[in-house]
Amino acid sequence: MSPTAQTVRLRIEPLRTSHAPLRFDALSDARIYAYIPDEMHATVDSLSRRYAFLERGAPPQVDEVWLNWALQRIDTSAYIGTLQATVTPDSHAFVGYVLTPSAWGQGFATESCRWLLATLQKRFVLNEILASVDVRNLPSLRVLERLGFNCIGTEAAEIRGEPTTDFRYRLGCG
Repeated sequence: MSPTAQTVRLRIEPLRTSHAPLRFDALSDARIYAYIPDEMHATVDSLSRRYAFLERGAPPQVDEVWLNWALQRIDTSAYIGTLQATVTPDSHAFVGYVLTPSAWGQGFATESCRWLLATLQKRFVLNEILASVDVRNLPSLRVLERLGFNCIGTEAAEIRGEPTTDFRYRLGCG
């Protein structure tokens, strides 16, 4: 896993099981889950098990690199989100992020994703970086466009058994 990094306003740490109790309250807002398929964790223990799984990285039989980070504000020390990336053997990366609502609209998504894109391009030889966003999630659509991603179409998706549609975004590399 990569070492801790820093942007102007964020400390970016490799995601660890020990982050679960620090992140649990920030993830207990139902608004976070409106446009993502993740489920809200009912207990710190449940979130700890999830983070332990992610901390181990991709299983040996999966030919991918899984990267996950916790986002901490430098000014308040509050943990406000996570970043994730999956790098495939065919030189593609899939990225995503989750922020707590108290951090929405303040540029933290753009700042952290800028760091993520630069980090991926330094560590890996990539043809493209991809992201999918629910078509109703206008703030995240704007973040991707601000970062230089281009919309390349739509795809069927599902959130907790309900059909929805995602926009698929691409950022060319190299």
